[in-house]
Amino acid sequence: MRFCPECGRMLMPKNNILSCPCGYSEEISDDVAEREYKFKGERKKEMEVIVTDNDNVALPTKKITCYKCGGTKGYWWTVQTRSADEAPTYFIRCAKCGNTWRRSN
Repeated sequence: MRFCPECGRMLMPKNNILSCPCGYSEEISDDVAEREYKFKGERKKEMEVIVTDNDNVALPTKKITCYKCGGTKGYWWTVQTRSADEAPTYFIRCAKCGNTWRRSN
């Protein structure tokens, strides 16, 4: 990895030329580009992304009574809305109408 001797920015090669916005440029050989800028090593496995819609929600469920529609199935999750030393806030969403509210403790 090389840095610009004029301004100190990190130089990244493009077609074996290291150029900097300050105007500095330097040509490097294929060997230098391979040695200093090509990284080899263990790659993380690709993760499968699951795409869901409103009919296929990947949240835990709970038996509830929605105050808007009377629905009896709800999805819940937690969010740390305050500082870390306070309890998280629980949210519930009605599976029937989508109404969302906070759980009162």
